[in-house]
Amino acid sequence: MMDYRARRDVLCGALVEAGFTLTPPEGAYYVLTGFSDLSDKDDVAFARWLASDVGVATVPGSSFYKNAGDGRALVRFAFCKKRETLEAAVERLASLRAAV
Repeated sequence: MMDYRARRDVLCGALVEAGFTLTPPEGAYYVLTGFSDLSDKDDVAFARWLASDVGVATVPGSSFYKNAGDGRALVRFAFCKKRETLEAAVERLASLRAAV
């Protein structure tokens, strides 16, 4: 069974390789990532695109800020998922740079 640290490392590694910017969390089950190197969309449009075209769901960063503009270039991924789910996300994220 994968523990949270292993899950975090698997997902964060795939996100960095796909072109996201991030700081790996030390005590959370999610990671907030920057995507401005991948797209000029806002966070809501990018999250919708990622779910519909890539098949990976995320949460728009603006939902976590009092001033929504502070999160417009961020999306949040959760890694408290089954191993199979994370592996599928890693595979889909590997093709992300070509899809953007």
